[in-house]
Amino acid sequence: MRKYIIAVLVVLLAVFGALYVYFSTSFFIDFRPDAPIAVAFYTQGQDMMRDGERLLLRGVEITPTVPGRLGGDFSVSEEDYLRWFGYIYEMGANTVFLPDVMDPPFYRALHQFNTADDDRELLVLQGVSGYDYYSLIRAFRRAIDIIHGRRAQLLGSRGFEFFLRDVSPWVAGFVVGMEWDPDWIAFNNHFSPDWPQYFEGEFFSAADDATPFEVMLARVMNSATDYETRRYKVQRPIGFLSNPVVDFLEFDWAYATQLRKYVQLDAEHVIPSEAMAAGTFAAYRLFHFADEFEAFLTPEQTETLAPILANLDRSCLYNGYLDLLMQHHSMPVICVGFGFSSARAPQREGQPPLTEQQQGRAMANMVTQLEERGWAGSVIAGWQDAWERRTWNTTFMSNPWRYQYWHNLQSIAQGYGLMAFDPGETERPVLLDGRADEWDISHLVHRAGGIDIYAQYTYQGLYLLLRGEAVHPRYTLHLPIDVTPLSGTSAHNGMEFERPANFLLRVSGRQNTSLLVNRRYHATYQRFYHEMTGQNPFVGVPCAWESAFVPITLAVQHNVVLDTEDFVRLTEEKKELLRLRSWDTGRLTHGIGDPNSPRFNSLADFIFGENLVEIRLPWSLLNFFDPSLMQVHDDYFVQFGVRGLGIDSIYIGVAVQDAVAQMSPIALDGWGRNVQTHERLKQSYFIMQELWGR
Repeated sequence: MRKYIIAVLVVLLAVFGALYVYFSTSFFIDFRPDAPIAVAFYTQGQDMMRDGERLLLRGVEITPTVPGRLGGDFSVSEEDYLRWFGYIYEMGANTVFLPDVMDPPFYRALHQFNTADDDRELLVLQGVSGYDYYSLIRAFRRAIDIIHGRRAQLLGSRGFEFFLRDVSPWVAGFVVGMEWDPDWIAFNNHFSPDWPQYFEGEFFSAADDATPFEVMLARVMNSATDYETRRYKVQRPIGFLSNPVVDFLEFDWAYATQLRKYVQLDAEHVIPSEAMAAGTFAAYRLFHFADEFEAFLTPEQTETLAPILANLDRSCLYNGYLDLLMQHHSMPVICVGFGFSSARAPQREGQPPLTEQQQGRAMANMVTQLEERGWAGSVIAGWQDAWERRTWNTTFMSNPWRYQYWHNLQSIAQGYGLMAFDPGETERPVLLDGRADEWDISHLVHRAGGIDIYAQYTYQGLYLLLRGEAVHPRYTLHLPIDVTPLSGTSAHNGMEFERPANFLLRVSGRQNTSLLVNRRYHATYQRFYHEMTGQNPFVGVPCAWESAFVPITLAVQHNVVLDTEDFVRLTEEKKELLRLRSWDTGRLTHGIGDPNSPRFNSLADFIFGENLVEIRLPWSLLNFFDPSLMQVHDDYFVQFGVRGLGIDSIYIGVAVQDAVAQMSPIALDGWGRNVQTHERLKQSYFIMQELWGR
């Protein structure tokens, strides 16, 4: 009996060991060294090809991101992915781009979608992320095993999950890397590993003038191709990621310093051999450009690029930059990420917020320009709005651990999707439509001076309804709002308030309605005042109780680039030009906020109706640190920064001349982690559907 048990244990251990080696390691024995190599996707000149036909990639980027969960939780179900694939295919796209490997439900859904109907399929551009040679090699071998359905992977708290669906027939290529940081590339170029900079592999080699970082990428691409060729007898195109900050252009040092463009990546420096039958391509993410790039070039590169610059089509976007990339490369050029946000606030001077219609038109224009200039593909980044993403000019205002539980309309990073997640399980609880259909007596919070104030809130912000004969675009109303007990103003321009108020909502017609903030409680003032004015905000701290109301501004980047001489002699006047700018984000936009209306304006903050006005105030505009927990900003000048302060109500009233404005509470409970939303295809989706559908 003992021998039998031992034998069974040995067999079980052998089986488990074999399964572990097969599914969880990259070890294999090549039993078919002379087998032919399958190459369904390959490059030919500047074209991507598939089985002898030219392939134009039209794609969107997908990540496992949904409200209430982090992307790393992989909370999107197989049914969700199938539904999304249907939307994407119906839009006219033929490709999805994955910045990194996904979880098994994604690949199961993709396999099911592509095999359920012979006339319907979606291709994949598979991204592989890593920071150095060794992490990229490990990531690549996992990714190759995953797309071939031969991998077990540890996915956070979910434990080991098995990838058993072979989706490799639909993987059009691999994209190496991420949004490379210039500092990281510079570090690697100066402190490269000990291997020789000269590299010539079986499938890829590095050009003589390649940088150490480009040599590393050549080694990674060679190793990845070697692994898939020998283990699976398949090759597919592979390229590494670049962007305008690290592209091949060399700027004069003064411009390079201002624009952080002091390293270069050039796909022409990684050369495929004859053994690499699938070829390579140049991949770019295109989010911000220097339209004046030609003026910034070094004299040496201006001379080198003279033949291209002389014939550059400057009518295309970004003063010919897209045409320049196409003419420079001898291989296919693919845009694996570009986007325009429909968020409420900008992050750069001269680029105001876009409605969903404007977002769609900008996307359509970009795609059209790329295709007209011969690019082999374009990818919109991304498919869905991602609540967990952050923007530099708003990230300091919010709880860094709970972004996913509410939608920050002020964050440009959260509005790039073609699909939004709107509050409510099936429909929005409140519609800015100029009607009071969704308001009842239970929402009444204040009554004074013939004006009734109603209040509701969602994941996006606080909604107010004002009703009364005095509510009309011709009249001006002032509503004091008290958010924190630690500061406020008790009077303003002859009006007195029962409680010190931190905000003053000024309802004054369709063009001049805005939200003002007590200077002491102005978040941008304490965080960016020095970068905007050169003065320290903690010198001459505003009074906690009698500070004036000022416009709510948001810091935005400037567009000034000084020439070399001015940059060398950086006077105070020139320093002033380089400071951050401000955007009046407290100015509210009039319009219809009902997505079902033909006049829908996705940026609408308020709308007048018959003796009423509906208003939406985004949480971030009211200095909420975490609305899911009902935390607002503590006193900046006591905490020396933004900290959370829990509250259970805010107060609101209507101010009139020669009378003390009474203020009533709005009870706040928060929602914790209980987030219920419904999907909504944006207007930009239908604009792209019209373009690609043709």
